[in-house]
Amino acid sequence: MPRPTRVAIIGAGPAGATTAILLARKGASVVILDDGRRPELVVGESLVPLLTQIFQRLGIEEKVRALGVRKPGVTFAFDDGDDFELSFSALRGVLPNYAYNVPRKEFDALILETALAAGARSIETVAKLDADPAGDTVRLAPETLALIPAWGGAPPDVIIDASGRRRLFAKLLGIDADAGPRRDVSHFAHYEQAPWPEPHGQVVIGRLEHGWSWRIPLPGPRLSIGVVMPKERVQRFGATPEEQLENAIAHDPRLAAATSERRRVSPVATYANYQLISERGSGAGWAMVGDAFGFVDPMLSPGLCMAMSSAERLADAIPAHDGRTAEVDRALEQYWRWFRDMLDAWQNLVEHFYDGRIFAIHRAGTAFSKKHPGLVSRMLEQHTAKHFSGMASGALTANPYSRGLLRFLGKHLVQGADASSFAIR
Repeated sequence: MPRPTRVAIIGAGPAGATTAILLARKGASVVILDDGRRPELVVGESLVPLLTQIFQRLGIEEKVRALGVRKPGVTFAFDDGDDFELSFSALRGVLPNYAYNVPRKEFDALILETALAAGARSIETVAKLDADPAGDTVRLAPETLALIPAWGGAPPDVIIDASGRRRLFAKLLGIDADAGPRRDVSHFAHYEQAPWPEPHGQVVIGRLEHGWSWRIPLPGPRLSIGVVMPKERVQRFGATPEEQLENAIAHDPRLAAATSERRRVSPVATYANYQLISERGSGAGWAMVGDAFGFVDPMLSPGLCMAMSSAERLADAIPAHDGRTAEVDRALEQYWRWFRDMLDAWQNLVEHFYDGRIFAIHRAGTAFSKKHPGLVSRMLEQHTAKHFSGMASGALTANPYSRGLLRFLGKHLVQGADASSFAIR
């Protein structure tokens, strides 16, 4: 019988656990090494339809549905009341036309439980690593390798960094990263006595005087409320994260009115680094997955989508048997280059929302339909909605035609529509 490929995964979050599920199911020997520590709240509660397709592949959609809230789309709310609704109903024939909002603690536990049920083993420990930047290698230290008796002292064929924003391998090997232009800070918490937006399960992204906010419906019922603001602006709302979040909510008329009876029932979580893509994501028998390689601004919820879809891609690149070969190393390089291109595409799409071009295109398209009503206008509107929703869902984010359509409309259709009036300030 061929020998199962030995795979060590550092980190038990959704990226690492998804990689473990798929590798273990096809016969690899998978061990997850994780310190067991988890924050009370984790960013990434609002998901996109591409993840629904991954849940179906993993066979867990029913369980995700049981712990989450069905999400039909996203509403972008402006201070003048002129809102823009992005509905996943336009995705028929492309992806499932819905997604989910999930409490991350329960969701992350579900993915890990599924990995263990698939045959992966989990060891709660702080993995100790030996790295050789000159030789481009990362190894498990002998004391960590000794915790895996089933391998009889043999090292892993492939070792995967799923450590999230700690980025263990990048730091050990001195791999640089490209950081995005924004220097924002985000505070968020869970609230009760805060009504859900309509339609049921809809996520609302609101433009603030400076920055933006989110409202994500969660079971309970609870509402995740967060603000994303430039660091120098959020500091004006108080000395602590709690003060800054509460005062930022109260400062925005629409957000304050919609959540006037809110009662906070969780700690306040804070995130500060928003965009980062490593210059390289694999080497001699190692690879990065999920946030350990890179992440982009969370406005369109790409984080968990790219964490789990990169895990899917990485697992498909690693053979279940016969260990590591030169062909495997080539496949790992192709994997991270795909990952980088996807993150670049997501960031480009997010920038179209930040600078207002998406909303200017929508406004200009609406004006065109009113001026030229009829079948042609309706077909153009449906075609555009399908591609824009497809990009925001993860299915068409890097699709050349979809990106070309966005560029074309941004250049020609927005003439006369002031994109800056829709920009996130």
